[in-house]
Order: sequence, then C-alpha cells, then structure tokens
Amino acid sequence: MRTNSQRDAILSDIRCHRSGQLQTRQSKLGVLVLWAGLSLLSACGSARTSSPTQAAGTLAGNWQFTMSPPADNSFSGGMQGGFLLQRNGSITGQAAYSVFLPAQAGGSPTLCSSGSAMVTGAVQGQGFTLAALAGAQAFTLTGTLSSDGTTMAGTYNSTDGQGCGTAQTGLQWTASFVPSLTGAIQGNFHSSLNPSLRNQNFLVSGSLTQGPNIGASSATVEGTLMFQNYPCLSSAEVTGEISGNTAILQIFAPNGLNVGQIGAPVGFSNPFPVIIDGSGGSTGVVLRGTNAYAVTTSSCPGGTLAGDIGNVCLAIGNNTSCTQPVSLSPGLLTFVPQQVGSAATAQTVTLTNIDPSGQILNGLTLSFNPQAGSTSLFGPSDFDGLPNFTEQDNCAPSLGASFALATQQSCTITISFSPQQSCPWLPSTALGGASPASCPLPLVASLTVNSPASADNNTAFAVPLSGAGFSAIVPSTPEIDFGAEALTETSAPQVLSFSNQGINPVQILPALAAPCLNPNGGVHTLPRPLVPGAVAGLQVDTGVITPNGSTINYYCDNDLTSKIANFQISNDSCSGQLLAPQASCSLAILFAPQPSTPLVPALDYFLELNTLQCTDTTTSNCEIDAGRFPVEVTANVPSSLRMTPGAGLDFGIQPKNQSSAPLTINLFNDPNDPHAAPVNFTGNLVRGDFTETDDCSSGLAPGSSCTMNITFRPRVAGFDTGTITITYSPAQTQIIHLRGTGQ
Repeated sequence: MRTNSQRDAILSDIRCHRSGQLQTRQSKLGVLVLWAGLSLLSACGSARTSSPTQAAGTLAGNWQFTMSPPADNSFSGGMQGGFLLQRNGSITGQAAYSVFLPAQAGGSPTLCSSGSAMVTGAVQGQGFTLAALAGAQAFTLTGTLSSDGTTMAGTYNSTDGQGCGTAQTGLQWTASFVPSLTGAIQGNFHSSLNPSLRNQNFLVSGSLTQGPNIGASSATVEGTLMFQNYPCLSSAEVTGEISGNTAILQIFAPNGLNVGQIGAPVGFSNPFPVIIDGSGGSTGVVLRGTNAYAVTTSSCPGGTLAGDIGNVCLAIGNNTSCTQPVSLSPGLLTFVPQQVGSAATAQTVTLTNIDPSGQILNGLTLSFNPQAGSTSLFGPSDFDGLPNFTEQDNCAPSLGASFALATQQSCTITISFSPQQSCPWLPSTALGGASPASCPLPLVASLTVNSPASADNNTAFAVPLSGAGFSAIVPSTPEIDFGAEALTETSAPQVLSFSNQGINPVQILPALAAPCLNPNGGVHTLPRPLVPGAVAGLQVDTGVITPNGSTINYYCDNDLTSKIANFQISNDSCSGQLLAPQASCSLAILFAPQPSTPLVPALDYFLELNTLQCTDTTTSNCEIDAGRFPVEVTANVPSSLRMTPGAGLDFGIQPKNQSSAPLTINLFNDPNDPHAAPVNFTGNLVRGDFTETDDCSSGLAPGSSCTMNITFRPRVAGFDTGTITITYSPAQTQIIHLRGTGQ
C-alpha cells in the first residue's frame, strides 16, 4: 500500500501540474479534450469543509461552464470547470479558465491565457450574477438556475483582455451541475492491447470518494477498484482530481506502483483527463475512457514487457450505463492436458442478450480462430496439419453469418479440443530456439462475438481457449546443463530417463551403427523418422534443423576432425525398445568438448528421441508426434571453473510462496585446465524466484573448491525458470540454469 506521503505527493503533482497552462490531448477517436491545468486553492493547503452533494435551489457544487464565442471570433473559451459555495445570498468559489486566440493558416487555436479564477456573486431568487477575473479579462455572468438545480444559463459580458480577448456584451453561456464522484462502482474493463487478453471484458467494482467542496477549482477523488478474473491486476487504488466534467485519475497497484491512468497509458508524461459522461442528478455519473488503463506488471501474460491497455466504463449511481449487451459464460475455456491424438473433449459457451435497454441485438456474428497466435508456434500442427480446436454452434446458419438474439435469448457454442502436437518439429524463433523446457507448448485459440452495441468503444468480445497436448514418451527433465570442460577432459555423466505415460506401447527406434558419420567429411543430415531405420532412436542434434520438402533434416553433433560427438550417449536402454505403458528406460550423457567444435558461444543442442510415427497404415506402437526435441543440452563456455553435479538444478514441484530445501553445486578451480589461474569473483546475478548463498569468499586458487546453496520460492503456478550468472576476473562468466514448477 502507498504511504500517506506518497499519496500526498501524487495529489500535489496533479493539482499543481503546469499551473495556469491549458493541456490538450488527442484521443484515438479524434476527440479533442481540453483541460485547464489545475492551479488550485486546494493544492495550497486550504481546509475542506462543505459537502460534495447538490441541493435543488442552490448554486453550491461542481459546475462545467460553456461560453459562446463572440461573433467576431476574436477569442474562444473562458470559464470551464470549478466549484461554487453559497452562503445565504452570496457566492464564492473558483473556476479553471482558458482563453484562446483564433487559429492562423489552418492551425489550432492559440492558448493566450489560462489559470484559476476567483468567482464571486450574489443570488436573488432563481436569478444571480457571477464575476470572475480571468487574467486581464473580467467576465460578468447573469443567469437563472433551473428548478431542479442542475443547469444554469444566461448571458455574459467581458472586458478587454489586453491581447487575450476583446470586450463583449450579451453573449450566451450555460453550465451543468456535475454529480459527485462518490459511491459504489459497477463497470467494465475491456482489454484491447495484450495479445493474450485482447477483446476480453472484465467486470470492475469498487468505490470512489470525492473530497469536500471548498470552493476551489477542483476536488480530490480517491477510491479502490476490484478487477474480476483479470490476470494482470486484481485490485488497485485510485487517486486524482475532478474539475467540472473532467477527472484525472491515477491507478496504483497494491505495492504502490503507478500502473497507469483512467484516460491514458502508464508512463504518460502529463496527467490526462477523462470526460464524465451521463452527468445528471437522476442518471448518476459515468466515466468512459478510450485507451483508458495500462499495466506493466509481471502478472500480465508475457511478463513485464507485455502490459495492457483497454476501454473502461465506470458508473456510480447508475446500474445500466456500463452493462455490456452480451454475456459469455464462461468467459474463458481451459482444457486439461491430454495425450496428443486422443479423443476430443468438449466444453460449451453460452451467449445471451442482456442488453439493459431490452432491445433485439441484430447483426451479431461469430468468428473463430482455431490456432490463435503465431502459426509457427501453434499450428496447424506440423505433424498432421489438423487443428487442435474445432467449433460448432446453434447461433448462426454458418460461422460468420449474421444472426439476432431477442432480450434474454441465448444460444450455445461448443468447442472441442484434440491436441495434435506437444512440441513443434522446427524450433520456433518466437521461443528463442524452442527450448524444450517450454514444451508442451500452450495450444490456444479464440472465439469472438461481434456485437452491434457495447458499453464502450469496443464491440468485440473474446473468449480465450487454451489447452496442452503431451506426448506418450516424456523425459524426466526438460534440460541437462554441463559446466565447462577442457578439450582433454570429460564431464561426469548425467542420467536421464524416459517414461511412457500413454495407454499403448510405443516403439523407440533402434540405434544406428554410426548415425552421424559422413565419409565425405561434411555434416550428415537425417530425415524425418517416417519409418524405422531412417534415423537413430536417440541422437544429439546441433539445433540446425531445416525443412526439406515433406521431411526435415537434422544436423548431428559430429566434430569434423575427431568424428566424435561433444555430447556422448552411453548406457542406453531406450533405443530399439518397445516401451510399455507406465514403463521407463534410461541413458547417461556426458560432455567431452572436441577440437574442431567452436565452444563460444556456449553449446546449446537438443537430445532427439525418435519413436515410430503413426501414419495411415501404421496405427499401433506409434506416436503422432514422433521425433521431437524433448531435452535441451547445454554447456558453459571454456573456463577452469568446474561445476558438480552440473550447471543446472531442477527443483521439481514446489508450493507457491514456500521455500524449497536447498540444492547445492560445487565449484572447483581445475589446476589441470590449460588456462588455470586464480578465479577472483566479482559477483553473482540471480534471476527468477531463486536465492543463493555460498562459502566462496572472494575467489578460488587452482585446486580449491567452494559450495553454492540455492533455494526456490515460486511466486506463480506453472513452470518457473531462472539463472545464476557468476562473474569473475578477468571479464568471464559462467551460467547456472535453474528450473522448477510452482503449485
């Protein structure tokens, strides 16, 4: 939560921002919003005393003035928003003002004078006079208050503004009473930026409280917002100001971080006003904003680089203005992970016309993206070309056709999910090389209802769909990481197992005698494993994989000088085995750097597991997604610093917000390394939900060792990765890869 001093600082910044200067902003809809900079009595510490509510027959309250320009067009503008106080027959208060000179040569009007004007006046029955000194120009307003106390109208005179307007008589003016921004909120936030959230509608509740009317040109506004099922933010504080029918409302996360404004994205350099819509004593208050809310918190899908912007509609004392015309229940569909190629599972979405006006919704349409997002990530599947999601409905004659729903009428949309892949054949550039740690990849789709009406400026309402497919053969870890080794050395082996989590046996292809040797000295390429004998059951590939017509070529880990792999497989009980359901097999893999293989940048290869692929004629002992990259294999760049048991730790499943037992890595400065020298540590950089302690002091002499202890405390559910970067002189680094799963 923010401290009182932080809140006061924000309020002071808003109130005194560019005192006396007019701010202009152009919204995406092309509506020019004018707001007088709040040079306020309230910003200078005046006491607050009176009520923010309006009573019929009194001028006390918050008013938005509109002043007609003179016939000679010598100026425009004048008094804008402000608060008035009435004591018996006397009026006092303040109003923001802005006076413009005419535009020249097709340009915009030029701001000549702005600020906050003291207002005085007198009341006689329903009639009154007001006087305000706006810079060098004096305005005298004569008018009448309506019987319900919500509007004022009359004529005004002005004196010469000494360059900011000429003397005038008998010009028209009006003013509308603006109800207090005090009360319970019902509304919506309609996302429009974040790809994972675009067009989704989230209910918003909460409350706002407007500060007392002290006769200043603005009053404070504070409150809270609650976002239902919004993954970026669940609650927020609001701090701002209201002047006339414009409000500046900053939004703060519970940790005190300023995450945006109602009216502008986070990071906008100046306060941005939002126009209060539907002002009136009986209709309550409605705030609508386009591009109206932004967050950049790590909770947003995509992390801190994503953020979100959308349309907001918040109503106080009004139960219908912010009600969206359509209801989609549920608002998202999540399918449980299931084996690739298994029978489809289905869920339904109910679309209902809940338009508060009771109108028939004509012109509704449905659109369906069965593979939302990048096609390189999500398909159609590169195994069989089939979609992961399909759609059927009883709403329209055909998908995309127009249809209508009467009030409270519903129709049903059925979504079926049958995953066709877990990991793609080609590593995806969107994942920086398709790290198998990210597999199975999330499979997503999107159902969108296009409505003829909306409570905001966005008429599309999306239901996101997500699921995951897993292969029958699953590795015990998604990644194996080795520390540095000298050319003459070999690491300790690391053990890896594969289990059949399916319901049918799966044939792992047999080993080949020399799968990566090429007598011509070039890199040997291997085709997609359509039939047994084409490729080895297990092999290490360099990550250079290219399409070749209907098949795919893999470039094996094969040093051109030694004809030996850098990552070597031994104790292989997997290749050639028909692995029964729930059975496992294992292998060992070690790192032995070879003389002609560049070791900088660090090696980042893939351990390929090839199983018999299912085809039209091969339907048993096979997998749809045979031949994947189930395990990433990495090694650190050359160094005398050795790591045991390796350069990676897997913490498994750990409850959210609970610290794991520590895992250790031993560091050893190898005296047999050709470049052995004292290691002088300059610091460790830890990324992710991990912490590290060690007894390494400032360095290691050759032959010395120390121990690092790492713990995992996940803040989110799901797969969670991190790194430790060890830096030491002279200008070298080594990486430890960390991973776990929050639950």
